Amino acid sequence: MEEKLKKTKIIFVVGGPGSGKGTQCEKIVQKYGYTHLSTGDLLRAEVSSGSARGKMLSEIMEKGQLVPLETVLDMLRDAMMAVVETSKGFLIDGYPREVQQGEEFERRTDS
Repeated sequence: MEEKLKKTKIIFVVGGPGSGKGTQCEKIVQKYGYTHLSTGDLLRAEVSSGSARGKMLSEIMEKGQLVPLETVLDMLRDAMMAVVETSKGFLIDGYPREVQQGEEFERRTDS
């Protein structure tokens, strides 16, 4: 499965709030069958789950702090690995926020 992830297309969708990222992602999903992953949606789902990680994330977000890069990368990777066998590619919305984050993603996935 790791090798499959290395060969799968990954597209980062960036833009300001209200710029239409979600709308464009929906169109690409419908036309090409890509999997849309929103870091915001992943974080909210984890918090809603009531898991230990969700509770930790809730505390961080309630303080107005940014979720650690390590945590975001782990969540993205977990979500991708869960569907990599059936996905034609990934659209990642809300990440990276900085060049360093994109570089770290590449290092960890060997993309």
